[in-house]
Amino acid sequence: MTARYWIFLTALGAAFGMSFALNEILLATYGPLTVSMLRVMLGAIGCWIWAIMTGRRMRSVSGALVGLFVFGIFQYSAPFALLPLAQEHITSSVAGIANAMTPVAVVIVSQFWAGGERATVDKIVGIAFGFAGIVALTASGAGTGGSDPRFIILAVAAPVSYGVALNFVRRFRAIDPIVVTTWAMTGGALAIAPVALTLEGIPAVPDAASAAALAVLGFVLTSAAFLAMYSILPRVGATNLSLVTFVAPISATLIGVLVFGEHVSAAHVAGTSLILMGLVAIDGRIGRAVRGWALPAQPAQ
Repeated sequence: MTARYWIFLTALGAAFGMSFALNEILLATYGPLTVSMLRVMLGAIGCWIWAIMTGRRMRSVSGALVGLFVFGIFQYSAPFALLPLAQEHITSSVAGIANAMTPVAVVIVSQFWAGGERATVDKIVGIAFGFAGIVALTASGAGTGGSDPRFIILAVAAPVSYGVALNFVRRFRAIDPIVVTTWAMTGGALAIAPVALTLEGIPAVPDAASAAALAVLGFVLTSAAFLAMYSILPRVGATNLSLVTFVAPISATLIGVLVFGEHVSAAHVAGTSLILMGLVAIDGRIGRAVRGWALPAQPAQ
């Protein structure tokens, strides 16, 4: 993979980490369900603009619309609501760290999914590291009172939702990814809107700060970011694309400290380190390194 793709993926991961800070800003004005609704709606609008501009055949998926809408609920509206709900009781940096459990959740959900990938020793080790990281985070929250450990668990429900979505999306492999993203976000918006409007009412007109946060969160970090991910996937591969998961929690933590003055404890560092080690283990890097070190070199023939 060329240097420009490494730079792009690192920037994308850092941008995703920014979403937790933007949630923090928007929660001062809106309820968590409204934040999810507005984000997914703006994301869907951005996707439709791009799909129309690039001449996508949007009617080609009429037989798969129900499935795409279900995918949109798990990929967009549900996790985008769960994270703001949790962030009412935990810091943005802790939410970003918890969200890094996504690859671990994908592995776990795959075990119970028809046709899903079976766990290997490397993946089981990665799951163990990931859970140890979450235990460190929840213990820190209970000890300091900075983040309610119950809502750390709620934040982890977002990666579980992503895990369901990333297994479910396999059935749409024959469809243009841009079309899949556009219809899925549309379905997610249609699903969350009545819930948010019923429970939290019609959203107020945003002030300048909230409007800017919504524009960045909806158009840049939702429609543009997800469209970009799908567009480069054939060039970089799924393994390299997972780099964004490594960068996002670091970005979320740095922004939380610098912008909101959040305190980062030793337990936060330990939790982050354990989760990142879990991601590296799931990718197979730790296992390959250990096996390469343990196995004696073969003599030249």
